[in-house]
Amino acid sequence: MTLPFDKLMNPRSVAIVGASERSDAIGTRVLNNLRTMGFSGRIYPVNPRYPEISGLTAYPSLSALPETVDAVFIAVPASGGPELVEEAGRCGIKAVFINANGYADGDADGAVLQRRVETAAKAHGIAIAGPNNLGLINVHDGVAMWTPRYMKKVTPGPVGVISQSGSIALILSEDERDLGFAYLVTTGNEAGATVADYLMQMAQDDRVNAILLFLETIRDPSLFEKAAREAACRGKKIIALKLGTSEGGRALVQAHTGSLAGEDRLYDAFFKALGIIRVRDLDEMLETAVLLSGNPNPPPKTGTAVVTLSGGEAALLADVGGELGLPFPKLAPETLERLRPAFPPYSTIGNPVDAWGLGFNPERFTLVLEALLADPDLGTIGFSVDAPGRGGGDVPYACVMARACVAAKTDKRLVFFNNTSGSGVNEEVREILDTGGIPYLSGMRPALAAMRNLVNLREAPVAVPEIAVPPAPLPSGEVEQFRQLATLGVPMVAAEKVGSAEEAVKAAERLGYPVVLKGIATHLPHKSDLGLVKLKLGTAADVTEAFHALEAILALHAKPGAPGYVVVQAMAREGVELIVGIRNQKGFGSFVIVGPGGVLVEISNQASVRLGPVTRDEAREMLFETAAGTLLKGVRGKPAADIDAAAEAIAAFSRFGAAHADSLAALEINPLIAGPAGTTGVDLLLEAHSDQKSEG
Repeated sequence: MTLPFDKLMNPRSVAIVGASERSDAIGTRVLNNLRTMGFSGRIYPVNPRYPEISGLTAYPSLSALPETVDAVFIAVPASGGPELVEEAGRCGIKAVFINANGYADGDADGAVLQRRVETAAKAHGIAIAGPNNLGLINVHDGVAMWTPRYMKKVTPGPVGVISQSGSIALILSEDERDLGFAYLVTTGNEAGATVADYLMQMAQDDRVNAILLFLETIRDPSLFEKAAREAACRGKKIIALKLGTSEGGRALVQAHTGSLAGEDRLYDAFFKALGIIRVRDLDEMLETAVLLSGNPNPPPKTGTAVVTLSGGEAALLADVGGELGLPFPKLAPETLERLRPAFPPYSTIGNPVDAWGLGFNPERFTLVLEALLADPDLGTIGFSVDAPGRGGGDVPYACVMARACVAAKTDKRLVFFNNTSGSGVNEEVREILDTGGIPYLSGMRPALAAMRNLVNLREAPVAVPEIAVPPAPLPSGEVEQFRQLATLGVPMVAAEKVGSAEEAVKAAERLGYPVVLKGIATHLPHKSDLGLVKLKLGTAADVTEAFHALEAILALHAKPGAPGYVVVQAMAREGVELIVGIRNQKGFGSFVIVGPGGVLVEISNQASVRLGPVTRDEAREMLFETAAGTLLKGVRGKPAADIDAAAEAIAAFSRFGAAHADSLAALEINPLIAGPAGTTGVDLLLEAHSDQKSEG
């Protein structure tokens, strides 16, 4: 069923249940806020105790209204909500706002109330906003179904806000950076409309060019992904602040994959694949929005330079940029040559550039600017100034710099920012920059973070991957699983399942000494911890002794219905040990995790995470995002590994994992050993989704 979100986002007639003559009543606040925003539609107060409220005729019930309104705001305690939603449905009202708390955010009784609301809404095809929220403002259309007592009239503009926190939406509504808003939406408990629903509405609204998200969770990831891709197709940028960076207790417990890619890293990968810019605080969110509001496209090159008028500030900029992942590359030799006349002969010219040089004057600054504009490797140039909002400081110098930048002809991205944010940006400098469409940011750290976000922009989100249908049902035993993976392009070490010491010796002779013996049971994933792995067995006697030892350990840890067995494996050749994992999150997709494996998993906690499946080239990039890349190139006299073979094995495993997304929650090869002659998987761990039978 397609819900009537147009009635929710832009109602042209509204009823307010609970409005009264009390100025602090929630319903009265909504009425006043509608008037403040210049709402041009009809407003019907509903309260049986009043014949008139604020000069408007009041009605005793929704059923008594003279027309079927587009939307109703229910401003009564939670206990009265379900009956009013049911009445709204009988009256044909298709959009309902509920702001009260005490629903699913409260106790068990509140959860029952919310289920009643959801049931009634579904039965009548009603779009629900809330409960437990402040409502929304549609600025361009003059709609303010909004509960705060003191509402600042919002300036219309191109930015949409969707927040799961009411207080954060209030903070953003102050619009201290003069962004101008199209919508301010608070989602509350999302009994009906979710973040994804609002995101889709804003993605399809041509008046919106950027969307700010404040998220605690995503309840409908499939629709969220669809809406994010719709926004990207229309050239709109999404900037998200997602809470919950701690990973304790939220990862799958059996696989190392769980600890390497907890929920927060998966969100990082999910956002990255969708072209969503993730920020870490409100300052970074606002400065990124300012930076992208004028030009949402990536810079022509990834190289960044920053110009300042102080050596100390240049060093600080380098430190902060390094912390934030914004590198300042060395300037091209021809650039240094062009810059030299502006600097003392004994000085070293670096990046960031201390442009004070021989002293500040317009001619020298123009020389510096033109040299940087000509640098072939730079796409973004920042100008760090001390121009307080209250005046003083280097405002005269900043004005000279601003005029020179406005006059420049370039496709490079020019960005001004104040070193501190305490007194805000300087209006004199801002007026100059506005004439050239040059953004002016506030505060060194948030400005550099915003510039990093600009440099890292994607032209488009990652394409939706084509996931192959599973080639065959997943085998139940490790040996059979090894063989299937090998046929799909994931080389695995040769292995045989054995039922006796004699069979183990014969298998060892076929595979060639030395061999490995492993005891396997579905409920015992950490084999090494229990002594279930016996390495470098060089004789029949070694194999026999190891087999009996494994039998005893398996018997000690036996569980009804989960018999163990022994496998003989060939010893893998030496090489770099990697871990390759898959996390299949229902609704979000299949995630690929790559990092240093073996014992390094326990101590390095390094991983690259992508939404999968990945290509060979993406797998190669992932390897070099961790220390694994360095190890694969060869260190301390060890030969380089076949990196392409490792990348192809990772890509093939990612396809296998995605193909089994409905049945498997986690898959892990640890280690995947990459050597000069190829790559071999040694150990495999699979975890079924909790609602399915475990795989062996």
